[in-house]
Amino acid sequence: MKYELKQRSGWTYYVFPEAEARGIVHGFFAARSPSHHMEGEERQRFLEAFGLDGLVIMSQEHGDRVHIVQKGERPAAGDGIILLEKGIAGIIKTADCEPVILVEPDFPVAAIVHAGWRGTARRIVGKAVRMLADMGVERKKIIALLGPAILPCCYEVQKDVEDVFVEEGFSPHVVQPVEGSLRLNMTAANKETLAREGEETMYDSPVCTRCSGLFHSFRGGEKEKRQINFVSLRR
Repeated sequence: MKYELKQRSGWTYYVFPEAEARGIVHGFFAARSPSHHMEGEERQRFLEAFGLDGLVIMSQEHGDRVHIVQKGERPAAGDGIILLEKGIAGIIKTADCEPVILVEPDFPVAAIVHAGWRGTARRIVGKAVRMLADMGVERKKIIALLGPAILPCCYEVQKDVEDVFVEEGFSPHVVQPVEGSLRLNMTAANKETLAREGEETMYDSPVCTRCSGLFHSFRGGEKEKRQINFVSLRR
C-alpha cells in the first residue's frame, strides 16, 4: 500500500490512499500543519476540511488504556480510541511515539492508539486488537497502518529499556546494539505484537520523525510541540 503526502485547507499530512478509498478518513500530520491544540477556530476548520462532525481528543498517559467510543461518549484520558460512530475523529498526538491505526472497513470500525516505548512494551496494539475481536471483528480482516515514528537510526535507549522489552518477551532484534549504543525499533515491536495477535495486513511509514525534518520530534529538541494523527469512519 502506498504512503502519500497530501494537503488540504492548510494541513499537510500523510495517508494510505487505499484505506482512504475504503471509507477510512485518516491522516498523519506533518510539522508544517497548524498547531496541535485543536481548539476554537482551528478545531472548526479541521472538522470542516475533513467533513467531520466532532472529535475525541484525550490526555495521553503513556499507558495501555483503550476506550470504545459510542453514543456520544468522550473519555478524558487514555492512549487508545475505538470508534463506532461515523464522522467522529479519534485524535492521537505524537512527537516520536508511534501512532497506530487499526481498521476494518466492512464492519465498520476504526481505532487509533498512541504507542510510545512504554505503550509498545505493554503491547497496547495487541490490547486494541483483542477488544476489536471481542466486538465481533474478524482479526484477519483488520488492517494496521503504522504512522511516522522515531526509527532505530535515531532512537538510542538505555539498558533499562532493553530489559523491559526482554522481560515482556519481545524478540532480540527489537533492541539491538549499534556502534556502542542500544537502538529501539518500536515499529518492529508493534508489528511483532500485531502478528502475535493474528494480524496479517500491516503497512508502516518509512519516515523517521527525528531526522527527516518533516515532523515534530521530542528527541530533536521540540519538547512542547506535537503533531496530530487521526482516523474516522466516513459518514
